[in-house]
Amino acid sequence: MPEGDFVVGRSSSCHLALDDALVSRRHAVFHVNGGTAVIEDLGSRNGVLVNGEAVDGTQRLKHLDRVVIGAQELLLVSVDVQGLKRGNHPTLAGMTLDLPVVSPEFADDEPTAHHGGSVLDRIADKALALGRFEEAERMLSRRMHDMVKEAHSGKHVPDGEKLLAVTNYAIQLAAGTGKAEWIDWIFDMHDGCNAMIDADIIDRLHTIVRQVRYPGGTKFRLYMSNLRERAGRMNKSDLFLLRRLEGIERVVGA
Repeated sequence: MPEGDFVVGRSSSCHLALDDALVSRRHAVFHVNGGTAVIEDLGSRNGVLVNGEAVDGTQRLKHLDRVVIGAQELLLVSVDVQGLKRGNHPTLAGMTLDLPVVSPEFADDEPTAHHGGSVLDRIADKALALGRFEEAERMLSRRMHDMVKEAHSGKHVPDGEKLLAVTNYAIQLAAGTGKAEWIDWIFDMHDGCNAMIDADIIDRLHTIVRQVRYPGGTKFRLYMSNLRERAGRMNKSDLFLLRRLEGIERVVGA
């Protein structure tokens, strides 16, 4: 960022204009001076988060701090000028900016920032609580579909707590948007994880499949088929849940 003030908001008059309903017209400003950066919340509706914590007024930033404005996460990177070269990089508007680029030979051997989704999840939680289901869907959709692909490929299978958390998102999205694809997501995700769906989720599915008139489909049938193949190795609790899922089959097929 250049020296001076760098305003971020939804207005086209801002230095960085974000097309995001969660962003205020003039949301925040970065004060950059002498190699230091300070973020100031300009009285925005949804606030500013730094590393998951709300900013009260102003806050000085440091290397690898994560700043969340609306649904956008910005990573502050401080680099040695000796490690920079100049290069033109395309922007979303098709324009070019003369931006510094970190040369690999000068890069420090330090871990990159890992985005576990916790900050984004907090914003999505707020959008869901306010009934802004389409906004929450835009925030979560890509990550949730990537999780399915990773589970089926064996690249990454989430633990039970994480699986339940994202399944709760899918349930809320299905109910709020009326889209059957989020019910499909639940069956597809659990099939990729070789996991039984949580009992409370199954109870909610019994209601939601009726609300959205879920037609069933390949993902549901495949999941049920794979569950039945494992039925001989299931404990009594999972067998009971299988019977509850078969109840959804009867509803879908009615």
